[in-house]
Amino acid sequence: MDPADRLERSQWDFFWVPEDTVVHERPELLYSVSPRDQGHLNQVTRTDPAHPDLDGLVAEVSHAHRRVCSRWVVPSRLEDPRLLGALAHGGYEANATHDTRAIATTGFTPRPAAACDVVRVRTLAQLRDVITVSNAAFGFDRRPTDAQLSAELKQCADPNGRIHRFVAYANGRPVSCGGINAFDTLELGFLWAGCTTPDAESHGYYSAVMAARVAWARARGLQWVGLYARTTTSSPIVGRQGFESFGQMTFWERRPLH
Repeated sequence: MDPADRLERSQWDFFWVPEDTVVHERPELLYSVSPRDQGHLNQVTRTDPAHPDLDGLVAEVSHAHRRVCSRWVVPSRLEDPRLLGALAHGGYEANATHDTRAIATTGFTPRPAAACDVVRVRTLAQLRDVITVSNAAFGFDRRPTDAQLSAELKQCADPNGRIHRFVAYANGRPVSCGGINAFDTLELGFLWAGCTTPDAESHGYYSAVMAARVAWARARGLQWVGLYARTTTSSPIVGRQGFESFGQMTFWERRPLH
C-alpha cells in the first residue's frame, strides 16, 4: 500500500467526529452529516466511480447537506469524467486542490528552529492556546463552549489515544501548533491544522512543531506521516520539510441550498 492509498483510507475512519455527526456508510458511498456548517463534518470521503447512478449518489448527499456547505473529497485517481460530471450537474465546483504529501518517519530530518518549547496538549489552557494560534493563523473566529473544549481535550489528552495536538511557546507566548491523528492499522500519522501566528513566521516554529509530531509518530511505531497539503499554501512548506508528492486531491464543494 503506497502513501496515497494510506492517506485516502485514513479519511474513511470517522472515529474523531463529535457526537452530533452521523456517518452513512455502504460500499459505494461514505459520508458524514452534521448540523454544524463545517466542511470537514459534512463531507464525502469514499465514492465508487463505477457506480451506475452517480447522479443519484450526488443528489442523496446534496439533500442530506442541504442546510450546510457540502464537500466531496476527490483524490486524483477518482477523477473519472462521470463522477466529475455528476458533481458539476449537482451544483458542486472544484475548489481547493491539495498535494498528497508524505514522508517515512525514519527518513525525516528536522529543520532548524528558533528556541521554543513544544508541548503535547494536556490541559484546557494549552488547548485554548491552540485555538488562539489557529484563529490568528487562519483568520478564524472560533469560540468553542466549555463543553466543546472539554470534549476536545478528552480526545487529545490521553497519551494512548489516537488524536494528539502540539503547541509551541516562544518566551511563554503560543506561536505555532499542529495536530496528528494515529491510524495504527495503516501505520500512518495524519497531520492537520499546522500553523503559525503571522507575527511569528520565519523563525522555524512550524518546523519545531512538525519535528515533535513526527517524533511522536515514530515512537508510536507509525511508518509514515502525511497530509493533504494545499498546493498554494502548505504544500511548498512541507515540501521543504522533505515530504514527497504522491498525487493530488481536490475538494468539490457546494454552498447551502436553504
